[in-house]
Amino acid sequence: MNIKITHNWLLEFLDTKATPYEIQKYLSLCGPSIERVEKISDNDYSYDIEITTNRVDTASVVGIAREAATILNRFGLKSAFKPPKFLALGNIEKSLPLEIKDDENACKRILAVVMDNILIGPSKKYIKERLETAGIRSLNNVVDITNYVMTEIGYPTHVFDYDRIKTHKFIIRHAKNGEKIVTLDDKKYSLCDRDVIIDDGTGEVIDLPGIMGTKNSVVTPETKRIIFFIESNDPVAIRGSSMRYGIRTVAATINEKNPDPETAKQAFLRGVELFQKFAGAKQASNIIDIYKKVPKKQTVKTSFDFINTRVGIKIPDDQIVDILQNLEFKVSILNRKLSIEVPSFRRSDV
Repeated sequence: MNIKITHNWLLEFLDTKATPYEIQKYLSLCGPSIERVEKISDNDYSYDIEITTNRVDTASVVGIAREAATILNRFGLKSAFKPPKFLALGNIEKSLPLEIKDDENACKRILAVVMDNILIGPSKKYIKERLETAGIRSLNNVVDITNYVMTEIGYPTHVFDYDRIKTHKFIIRHAKNGEKIVTLDDKKYSLCDRDVIIDDGTGEVIDLPGIMGTKNSVVTPETKRIIFFIESNDPVAIRGSSMRYGIRTVAATINEKNPDPETAKQAFLRGVELFQKFAGAKQASNIIDIYKKVPKKQTVKTSFDFINTRVGIKIPDDQIVDILQNLEFKVSILNRKLSIEVPSFRRSDV
């Protein structure tokens, strides 16, 4: 898959004086391949970047910034990663009802919150321009925020109109053979029992999670309250449903590559922040975070000698440690042996 991002957006998470063409040259040598750089305004450029299937952590502005900060330093271009900062969320005294059940354990993690006082309108100019550069059509401030967060943080998100879901219930289950849905683009599909869906507790399907929303729960210009929702899906199920019905959304393309459930929380916090900032939103429910099986920390045991043998050149020990730490691996050393704790966003490829 390819992603498109802007240089100025990248600089929000990357401290460097490297030019766009230097970034293209050195990242393409060592990391994500930047296939094209294009000047899009007097002070901004766009990058068209190829993301390999096993590195879904780089399918975002933040992911590219992390890689760039590490790679550019290797070529004498001083750079530093600026990790995103996230607001803290807690529960509130008076919470609107929202119930979510996943008795079949179809999702690895589920995050949700109700937000009210929503003001639907056009997005800020810079958000529209960044989304359009990314190949995503701007619709309104609320929908645009979900796409903006997906592109920036690297995890798909979704919004529902709270008041159109009368039961205020999400039942996550497998579909019944022949069960019908109408997606938000007004297309009809007949599902099978390998598809995961959300129904409202009455049997009405209100979402094809991880792939595309349904017409009966979509945000409209009259929306006043929303459910901001993220689910961490089974990548095999997402791939199967997406290919079965030919629904090749950006969300499906990311979700089928097994993105990190910890990153889902970051996307959730970033989304709430932007809804508050650009849609007048206020938290109206307690936070739902269903995370039944938190993955264990993953540690790799190796040595400096093993790394140098496999790479084929002698890399100074301090540089090996520096590279790993810049990529957010935690390194312990004893007698030239390395114990390396893998960051959550690299569990699926390391």
